[in-house]
Amino acid sequence: MNPQQLLIQNANVIDGTGAPSRLASVLVAGDKIQAVGSAADTLADPSVQRLDATGLSLMPGLIDGHVHSTFDNAAGHDELFYHRRPGMAAITAVRNVRRILTSGCTGFFDADSLFDLGVDLKEAIQHGVIEGPRMAVGGYALMTSVGGAAGRLMPDSGTMAYAVLLQGKDQIIAEVRRQIKIGCDWIKVHVTGSLSNRRSEGEMVTFTMEELRIVCDIAHSFGVQVAGHCRGAHSIKVACEAGFDQIIHATLMDDDALDAVVKHGAFLVPAMTFQANLMEFGDAINASPTLQEIFRREIEGSAAMLAKAYKAGVPVLCGTESGFSVTPYGDWHYREMEVFVKHLGLSPLQAIQCATQSGALALRMKDKVGTIEAGRLADLLLIDGDPSKDVSVVGRRDKLRMVMLGGKPIDLLRTDPDRTPLPEWRVHEFGSILSKEVVQQARGGQPVGGHGPQS
Repeated sequence: MNPQQLLIQNANVIDGTGAPSRLASVLVAGDKIQAVGSAADTLADPSVQRLDATGLSLMPGLIDGHVHSTFDNAAGHDELFYHRRPGMAAITAVRNVRRILTSGCTGFFDADSLFDLGVDLKEAIQHGVIEGPRMAVGGYALMTSVGGAAGRLMPDSGTMAYAVLLQGKDQIIAEVRRQIKIGCDWIKVHVTGSLSNRRSEGEMVTFTMEELRIVCDIAHSFGVQVAGHCRGAHSIKVACEAGFDQIIHATLMDDDALDAVVKHGAFLVPAMTFQANLMEFGDAINASPTLQEIFRREIEGSAAMLAKAYKAGVPVLCGTESGFSVTPYGDWHYREMEVFVKHLGLSPLQAIQCATQSGALALRMKDKVGTIEAGRLADLLLIDGDPSKDVSVVGRRDKLRMVMLGGKPIDLLRTDPDRTPLPEWRVHEFGSILSKEVVQQARGGQPVGGHGPQS
């Protein structure tokens, strides 16, 4: 028996490969795209369900290459370290992954999670326990006893929130094997970190080359890939030489570091939406002008080399750092495309490719998702507007006509109960949650799309 079919006709198809958009039909059968163009019309059964998409654009679902789905829009390390409980973190994540999905993001890489919850969250989605996008997950982020993510707040050993603090090769080996055993798709390593008393020096490499190679050797022997948080040229170079597959942030890269990225075949996830939001919209929540200036310099100091990497053929993925108060779930998953267009000089079609076809690398689903081609999984967006001319329209919730995941349309009209503040859950170091509604109000009502604020 043939799977149920849906023929989407007269759509402005943006296929995610970077090719120009074209007017075409797309035939969905079961959970996959069966055909595109004239073949779709030919292969459609006479009784096929038809959807007239005249005036609308059809594109692959967004793939966010850097999300923290269990952080629940945290305002800083104080919240994550001292104001989160495992059970409530899991429960709030259920609500938040659906917000991600209904915003048009059909897949994301959960880089690290509170209390190792990412693996269970992914499996709950896969087996229909909850509704959410496709996920690839890391476990606890690997750090040395130097810490680095939050300076002296980090303990010397054990776990803290999303991190595991390791001392020596034996502990590194045991933790990598443990994460592989529980089902992590990626091992995430904080290759660099900043020390509280030496912040002016920037982030420093906190692992030895031998330790970094041990992580890669073990992970790769089990078919698991390795992602590295790297800020600074030296860290990018040593991570690539150690065998890392994904470089997160990749800020302040130089030519030697880029050569290492190209030579070793790594891909980059700058995840600059966090910085861009504070830089451009921070006034809406009374953010520190000094902090805004720091983030402006980070973007401007890194954009040229990231653009050079893209031109050299390095995959550069869109990642938003969603999960913090300045990058709340459901509001900004399109935003990195804007950053790439504005600061890296990419065209809208190139930016869309970074957010779709290239994003499949982070999901570890290359050639399965991210493009509109026969045989791909039918993860699709139908939008009232033309993202090939202006990627910002993808972020307009009122322009999103359909989100399809594996051939099934998602109910975009279902609303969740209103949230009230959870006891001892919020500590707003960055100010209020920077939702699109807050930005819109600060901008005198100019629409920027997205969901409303959260508690």
